[in-house]
Amino acid sequence: MTVITFTGGSSLKLLQAIVFLMLLLHLRPALGFISSVGDADSDNIRCLDGERQALLKPKKGFLVAYGNLSSWGSGDETKHCCNWKGVHCSNQTGHVLELRLGFSYLGGVISEAKFSNLSKLRHLQLSDNSLTLEFDFNWAPPFQLDEIYLRSCKLGPTFPNWILTQSNVTTIDISHAEISDTIPTEWFSNLPPKLVLLNLSCNQVHGLLPNVSKMPLNAHTIDLNANHLEGPLPLFSTNLSSLSLSKNQFSGSLTPLCKINGGLLGFLDLSDNLFSGALPNCFMHWPNLFILNLAGNNLSGEVPSSLGLLSMLVTLSLRNNNFSGDFPLSLKNCSSLKFMDLGNNKFSGKVPAWIVEGLPQLIVLILRSNKFNGSIPWHICQLKSGTIPQCLNNFTAMAHKGKSSSNLFDGDYLGTAGGYVCMGIYVDSAMVVLKGSEYEYGKLPSEISSLLELVVLNVSKNNLIGEIPQMISQLKQLESLDMSWNRFSREIPSSMSELQFLSHLDLPYNNLSGKIPSSTQLQGFDATHFIGNWALCGLPITQKCPSEETPSQSEPTDDGSKDVEKDKDEFKKWFYAGAGLGYIVSFWSVCGSLLLKQSWRHAYFLLLDSLKDWIYATMVVNKARLWKKFQNQG
Repeated sequence: MTVITFTGGSSLKLLQAIVFLMLLLHLRPALGFISSVGDADSDNIRCLDGERQALLKPKKGFLVAYGNLSSWGSGDETKHCCNWKGVHCSNQTGHVLELRLGFSYLGGVISEAKFSNLSKLRHLQLSDNSLTLEFDFNWAPPFQLDEIYLRSCKLGPTFPNWILTQSNVTTIDISHAEISDTIPTEWFSNLPPKLVLLNLSCNQVHGLLPNVSKMPLNAHTIDLNANHLEGPLPLFSTNLSSLSLSKNQFSGSLTPLCKINGGLLGFLDLSDNLFSGALPNCFMHWPNLFILNLAGNNLSGEVPSSLGLLSMLVTLSLRNNNFSGDFPLSLKNCSSLKFMDLGNNKFSGKVPAWIVEGLPQLIVLILRSNKFNGSIPWHICQLKSGTIPQCLNNFTAMAHKGKSSSNLFDGDYLGTAGGYVCMGIYVDSAMVVLKGSEYEYGKLPSEISSLLELVVLNVSKNNLIGEIPQMISQLKQLESLDMSWNRFSREIPSSMSELQFLSHLDLPYNNLSGKIPSSTQLQGFDATHFIGNWALCGLPITQKCPSEETPSQSEPTDDGSKDVEKDKDEFKKWFYAGAGLGYIVSFWSVCGSLLLKQSWRHAYFLLLDSLKDWIYATMVVNKARLWKKFQNQG
């Protein structure tokens, strides 16, 4: 046996160094050290035990669907929380930095105790789950978050006071959070200096909105739509790039908007409020404005000339206001427009001839319920007055098939200051609305069938005559068709049954006649969608066509019974005939072969003899074995 001894001071120091090294290796998780560095070795990262236990606590509060947290556990195979789904750690210290569990089908109640040890947490993403966050009102989190995503989590009814402690946050999304409280005035007036996006939309936040003119330079997106905020517009920071205050109860003038003069504003939605007065003439400050929605207010006066300086404008909605004057000539310079809604105002004069040429990308144009006079400009297509233009197919954005989606805007909008604003679907579909325009006995041109991407067609309450174009079946994307209260005549085109996506149809009060085409699509509508056409017949209306039989009430049951009995007798006849024929064919296929072929007959009987001998021998052998086994047991 070999004995190793240590003598002298140097040997003792070596022993002490070895013991210290071993102790350090055992204590490295507690001290915050890990062996791996860099993303390539992330599988070897070991999170701190205290943080792992803290994460396991929220799992107990989660009601998990589809096994989304199956990787979370305390066993040997799942104890490294840095490998758990949605958990991201520092590859240098092992601290948990990010918790990303958005849209993970989670439910349950989470308390502040379950985040108590996550002192280095920087990113919290729990959006689109059914979670309730019950934090104490005076709770001071141990972490300072950079990003907070808690959309659709229940934080209310009071405003989550713990968010006020997050001084380094850049993004706050607490929309759809069931908050029915006021916004803390002092906090909103002095938002965190690094804040980029604030989304409090779709809650029940009420009260006045304090001034935010002191907002830091890099804060540029505020979304407070669908709340109960009221009062005049506050002063906003000059560098905003996106502002959404729609579906609230703001009132007064829009003049405070002119203070947003940093040239960065790209999205402005103030629709469905109580604003009044004239539009301020300060649109020159917003050369990058992409969306402008002022619909559903009490704004009045003429559209200012500076609106024509918005060369980047794609969506303009001024509907349901009290704007007056001629059609805004300045809009001729807004060549990027795709959607323009001026409906339900008091615009007057003639519709200009430059609309199609000056706005080449226009997809949706709504001018209904104004005071325009005259006819559609003949300069566009050299039309006769009082008819619907036959050049509708010149609206190439609707005529040319592009992507499968018919949405005008479906995607993301990148602010000019580098800020990110997710717009989603802002305008849903392309449509032609000629409702209530009182055209003088014009015909619906067949050229309308060239608009292959058309989704909604409404020509109701006019004096249109003639027949419905046979080529209407080419509008494969059509979902809504309203031709009510006109003078259309003749039959409904049979090709209309080919409109697979048609979910809304109105044809009442015309002069249509003949049988309604048979299809699951058309017969699925209620009879009220066809009333007022006295010569129409066939389902779904009760009036039967002349060619259809109208037997008495008692006859259908008798005739039906006779038909059923007749079908049963016919089936029996064919069944017995088939069975007899099958028996004859099978019998003579076997017996006929044996009678006609001597060698087959000998082979067949030899097979029977062999089979008989085998069965006999098997029975004798088995009987002997059983008898011997019985004797042995006895």
